[in-house]
Amino acid sequence: MKARATIKDVARLARVSVGTVSRVVNGNPAVTEQNRRAVFDAIQRLGYRPSSVARSLVGQTEQARRGITLPPDAPRLTTIGYVSIDHSILTDEMPPAGSRVSARLIHRSVGGPATNVAIAASRLGGDFPVAVNLISSLGDDPESDWALAQLLECGLNVEAVERVAGGRLSRSVIIVETGGRRTILNEPLSLPVPRIRDYLGEAVARGGRHCLHLEGFRVGLLDELRLTGAMRPELVTIDTTGLPAHWQTPAAFDELRRACDFIFMSRPAARQLLGGQIDEAALVEALAKRVEGDGASVVLTMGAVGSALIRPGAAPIIVPALAVEPVDVTGAGDIFVGVFLAVYLNSRNAELAARWAAVGASYSIGAVGVNAVEITAQLVTQGLAAPSESAGS
Repeated sequence: MKARATIKDVARLARVSVGTVSRVVNGNPAVTEQNRRAVFDAIQRLGYRPSSVARSLVGQTEQARRGITLPPDAPRLTTIGYVSIDHSILTDEMPPAGSRVSARLIHRSVGGPATNVAIAASRLGGDFPVAVNLISSLGDDPESDWALAQLLECGLNVEAVERVAGGRLSRSVIIVETGGRRTILNEPLSLPVPRIRDYLGEAVARGGRHCLHLEGFRVGLLDELRLTGAMRPELVTIDTTGLPAHWQTPAAFDELRRACDFIFMSRPAARQLLGGQIDEAALVEALAKRVEGDGASVVLTMGAVGSALIRPGAAPIIVPALAVEPVDVTGAGDIFVGVFLAVYLNSRNAELAARWAAVGASYSIGAVGVNAVEITAQLVTQGLAAPSESAGS
């Protein structure tokens, strides 16, 4: 049986780099006409099809695929971190060790914290258009081809997604119990720092409104990339999910506040920082005392309760979530961050961003799989107009 053609095969036949093939497939104009024709010819000769949507992807820009034209001055968001294939397994309860049970549903989707943030920001649209770039790595296996097509379909610029020869897509298994509680097992991902520095330097050099968002797993990049002076994007944000233990101390928190503009923090991370089991009301008050003086604002996500926007020198603002029956809460925090950043980059209004993000994250937990519900500006507007109603009604 003939092996399926990969992006590496296309690059070899066209005598160009894998990055050039990616740019052509992604509709990036920074490719010579000669190379573009060579890539198209190779794609046709090899029958290269990342997925069933590939025919609608090749030769189109990500904005055209979404039916949206981004304004030339649209703000830009760069996320760095995981791309994985998520296998979400819906079951009544966690199976005991050594057992064999039938799942209610097994769902496949593209995921990873940085990917989820990027997709949420890209999909929102409406008055909050954002050009989204993802820096990550994939293999050259069929699953990586599938993931690349999914990223393109969601409107992401994947020019900075490295294809590793002989590698494969990172995998994640998510066991989702009735009520939304989940257990996640994922493989590690290694990202080449020199290439990240090159991509980021090019992005910063373009000027304009630009945000770099890091997942907690990538906190070490704050030191490695030396984000100061001309190398620093206008906005730097981080999610504390995945922070190593030595970054979950008061001293490390202060360092994060000096390096970033917004820190997105979950309740467990806040309690770890403050050292105790504290209820929501006391948690917000205690965290507000830590967010004094110059430094990043903190957005505390509190599940069904909502979120709290905590800024230096201002009273905390509590933003309620919508009442939604949870099916799968995996990645709700990522959706929150993506929507928040899309709104904030366009409006510079953190309270507005938090309100939109709370509604978007609420809707996202209504189906299995992080990105199963497409969070659009139209959907969030409906939720904001009827805040007292269940989003599932």
